Amino acid sequence: LKKKKRSKAVPSDYTCMACKNKHAPLHWIYDCPDKVYKPGTNQVKKRKRGIHDPSSQKVFVSGLPFDANNKDVTAYFEKQMKCGTVVDCKLLLFEDTKRCKGTGFVTFDSDEGAKKAMALNGTVLDFPKKKDEDKKKDKGAGKPQKELTLFVKKVLNRTMTKATGKKLHH
Repeated sequence: LKKKKRSKAVPSDYTCMACKNKHAPLHWIYDCPDKVYKPGTNQVKKRKRGIHDPSSQKVFVSGLPFDANNKDVTAYFEKQMKCGTVVDCKLLLFEDTKRCKGTGFVTFDSDEGAKKAMALNGTVLDFPKKKDEDKKKDKGAGKPQKELTLFVKKVLNRTMTKATGKKLHH
């Protein structure tokens, strides 16, 4: 399978990593006769991503309100629940609205903070309401807000199965 050469000009300071410019004229690595093409090699690397165990200080959190943001979640675990200092908070967002999906990852500065947070698993979420929510007049104004249950779990290795907690064999 012969591919056509790249039309973009090769800069004079470019070095082909396959042959170290031993072939003339200057060429891109894609066009080098010494380049070894190995189909599927990138897929192996993708499959091995996340093989190292995640930090014991990182927890997966779900059951968050959709209007939550990083500051709210950080304040909830640090100040309200006193789990310790939150180093990082990454919420999963909807692509279109950029609102929280109700899940995220929280990293604490210590293992104790993560353990305290995991002890909150199954508790009813007492999340502070936003000030502008009280002013809004919407269809659900008279309805009581749904009670949210907080789920906090240890972050598993990507090669582990959810059900058994055992490693997958590739």
